[in-house]
Order: sequence, then structure tokens, then C-alpha cells
Amino acid sequence: MKKLNLKKRVSITHDELDSLEMFFNINLPISYREFILEFNGGCPDETTIKINSEERVLERFLIVSEDEKLGNEFKQYEVKVVIAQIEERLTANEDLVGAEVLPFAYLYGGDFLCLDFKRDTTNPKVVIWDHNESDELSPVFYEAFNNFQEFLDTMFLS
Repeated sequence: MKKLNLKKRVSITHDELDSLEMFFNINLPISYREFILEFNGGCPDETTIKINSEERVLERFLIVSEDEKLGNEFKQYEVKVVIAQIEERLTANEDLVGAEVLPFAYLYGGDFLCLDFKRDTTNPKVVIWDHNESDELSPVFYEAFNNFQEFLDTMFLS
């Protein structure tokens, strides 16, 4: 596995991750928790990733933070802010906003990589949310990886 060339942009604590889980009523995969603790908000140097034989540009990982003083350049990429902007386009059930899908990375062009908790709440799949095809309460997702660990393994294989 090649070394990850990401730098953490924002510090994060276990308590903040616990708070995110409680806020959205989800259990984050251990591999995602470990990744965020090390690389919260990081932007990869090598941004092209292969998803289902298609190359996509991963611009940045979203930030998890409860810091009210988070600068504007970072706040727009904070996961709760992103969800607030697109929440009605992430679910078909307005009562389940945030409980089904959690964006974690921004792809070039406006799409997001997300953890999809709809079918498996303990080992969510990684999906691409298509912003062009999604409408209010009518989201469009494409399966990308079986879970977050597979995404990491695929993304960072040498």
C-alpha cells in the first residue's frame, strides 16, 4: 500500500465523532473513524481514483468538526453543513435525513462519495451521490465500493 499523502486540516476528537453518530443516529465504521481521526478534511495529492472502471477526481474529504470558529474556507466542507445544503436530495424519506446516507468526500463536478446505511447499518456501502440526477426526495446513487475499508484499499493500492 502506498503512503497516504494527506494532511489533516482540522483536529477532531473521539467525542466529536460520537456526537456525529448520535446526531445522525448512525454507527460509523471503525475504518472511517480511524481515517477521520488521522486525516480529517484532507485533500489528496493524487486525486484520480478508479470507481467501477471509471476515473473520478476526488477533491477533498469532508470535515467533521463542532468548532464554531472553523474558518469559512473549511466550514463549507463540514459534513453537517454539506448535509444541510443537500439534505432533501439525499433521501426519499424526509424523516430519515442524515440517518441513511452520510457524505464523506467531495468529487469534482459536485458529486459526493457517501456511506450508505440503508441496507446495512453496521457495514455501509460506499456510493456516489449524483447531484445532476438527484431531485428533492428522489436521490440517485451509484454503488462504488462494498464498504469504507474496500474504498481505502482500492484507493491507496500501489
